Amino acid sequence: MNKLLGGIVIGALLTASVYGLVHMVMDDSSAPEIPQDILAQRRSGMMDLICELQLDLDGQLVEGTARQPLEYHIHSEIYRARPDVNAVMHTHPQWSTFLTMTGVKYQPVYAQGVLLGDIPLMDSPLSINTKAMGEKLVEILGPHPAVLLKAHGVVAVGADIVECFALAAYVEENAYRQYMAMQIGTPYVFSEAEQKASREKLWSASLFKKTWDHYRSKI
Repeated sequence: MNKLLGGIVIGALLTASVYGLVHMVMDDSSAPEIPQDILAQRRSGMMDLICELQLDLDGQLVEGTARQPLEYHIHSEIYRARPDVNAVMHTHPQWSTFLTMTGVKYQPVYAQGVLLGDIPLMDSPLSINTKAMGEKLVEILGPHPAVLLKAHGVVAVGADIVECFALAAYVEENAYRQYMAMQIGTPYVFSEAEQKASREKLWSASLFKKTWDHYRSKI
């Protein structure tokens, strides 16, 4: 197992935990060491334990001793369908979940939130714990960088774990700002021109790394 890669993925989960992206048992992130494998991490919120394991795309254990994550189909089916994806994070955050619980559409209300585009919604609160559910998730995700799971959580994907973490963080930060602005009035939503300008300037590996470094430095 690639220990450096494993450490980065574990770091992503620890950082996500500290900053509110992780609130429940069985949150997970992954990055494949080779195309046919998944390096998956499972965080137990009650024991504050991170387990490291390597699975193949059929969920069979390749390396490690921990039990496979309940929702490993999220990872396996995305990797089957999206060769551009090298990292997946499934989180159970607060603010974006509040929006999906109440049927409020995610709107781009701050610059980095624009990078997620028009995030699709999987209209089911159930766990993605079967291959069929994983395939349905992939169908809804399409080419997008993230998908919202109704009253459940978020799945974000990226070219690497740093990009993936940054996008997951942007989803939640945007949802937080949207929710808080709604307590005062109607949030301002970026225009199409403003969204285009934001995407051109902010979709950058160096800026994703800055986001990663910012969160990591505060642990």
